[in-house]
Order: sequence, then C-alpha cells, then structure tokens
Amino acid sequence: MEWTAAAHRARHHLGARKRTFSEAQSLELINFFAEHGTVTSAQMQQHGSADFVGTILGHVTTAVHGGGSVPKAGGWYRKEAAGSVYVIDPGFAEAWKAGWVAAGSSSMA
Repeated sequence: MEWTAAAHRARHHLGARKRTFSEAQSLELINFFAEHGTVTSAQMQQHGSADFVGTILGHVTTAVHGGGSVPKAGGWYRKEAAGSVYVIDPGFAEAWKAGWVAAGSSSMA
C-alpha cells in the first residue's frame, strides 16, 4: 500500500464536501489516532460519539480502500480486544503526520 497517497486521499475526502461532522473535528480524531497509534474506544469517544467515530473511520476507509470494510490484512487500522482497542497501521500514521506537517499545520491533537 502506498500510504502517502492513501493519507492524502483521506485528508481530501474528509474536506471534499459538507458532511454531518465538521472537517476540523474529523481531522482532530484522525490526528489523535495517528499520534497515539493504539487507542481504546473510550479514548476515541473523547472526540465524539461512537457514531461520530464510526462515521469518520468509515470515511477514511472509503478514501484508502474504496467501499466496504477495512481489509483484515493491509488495512489502515484494525480493531483488537473484541473491538475495544483500535490500532493504526504505522505506515499510514507516519504518512498522515508527514502530510499534516507538509500542509503547514503544526497542531497535532
């Protein structure tokens, strides 16, 4: 997987059109996830409801992998511990953070 291109598509997809959740709130969640690497459901929900988290992860999944669910092998993230822990792929996380810096933002939530 070419993670740099995938991260770029994801950032563009989150801001491409008006969505139920704001672009800023969406980016904040993915920034947090990329910065920490492994987070619990409760930590993700500090950024918004379970519906919010699922929606944003779904938007990124669509941008990275196309329609459907995250592939079990090679997905940009995976769930562990019966779905209560999220683990981001290190390659995607690094590409996301590098793209964020390249876009001129020094704010990684």
